[in-house]
Amino acid sequence: MKRIVLFILILLLLPVFTAAADDTDNILSQGDRGEDVVRIQARLFDLGFYTYKPTGSFQTVTRTAVVSYQAACGFTADGTIGEETARSLFARGAKRVDFHAGVPLSFTAQGAITQKGEPVPWTTVREKLTEGESYHVRNAATGETVSLIFSSGENHAEMTVPARPVTDRSAAVSMLTNWLGSANSFYKCAVLFELDGQMIAASMQWDGAEHICVYFRDSRSHVLNLPDAEHEANVKKASY
Repeated sequence: MKRIVLFILILLLLPVFTAAADDTDNILSQGDRGEDVVRIQARLFDLGFYTYKPTGSFQTVTRTAVVSYQAACGFTADGTIGEETARSLFARGAKRVDFHAGVPLSFTAQGAITQKGEPVPWTTVREKLTEGESYHVRNAATGETVSLIFSSGENHAEMTVPARPVTDRSAAVSMLTNWLGSANSFYKCAVLFELDGQMIAASMQWDGAEHICVYFRDSRSHVLNLPDAEHEANVKKASY
């Protein structure tokens, strides 16, 4: 009886893996976004080649993971997802990274939170923001402040560093690097966002170049409009 149940489960699961591979028959490469990228990142994470949560955006970190997987399988390591790589990824005997006893610790650059603000919902904040305007963002641990430009926002605030003058831009980049310890888009820190004289609890993430994401209470991520647990935790830490 158990064998029959197991056989039925295998038959039910097989189409899921096949469909996942079929959906990625078209080549995926750096710069692509969407559900197929989420699926690839989740599978690479499961196999140990991708060490971050799925973002839905195929960038340098994802490409590096794909190259590592392809090299481990003996494929041409071009960093793109074609039919061969996709089918191999979702196969039952897919290659996994070798086990290592040492597990690297995650990085955190932010100390204890010393300043807090109001946990205002993102929808309320969005109504008051003006595209192209500059806003002050304060590190909730150090109290240091940087000026950023609001460019757009659907699920959360999309910000950029000032383009001019050069001194303002250089100062902003230096400050963000100090806060996050590195130009790495996976590091986040709790911040306070100044709006109409009010300090609002938020969480910030930077791609190391032009783009900054600022999350507020009830903000959503780019990944299938899902909440981001790490940003939510930072918003709570920075809230009264």
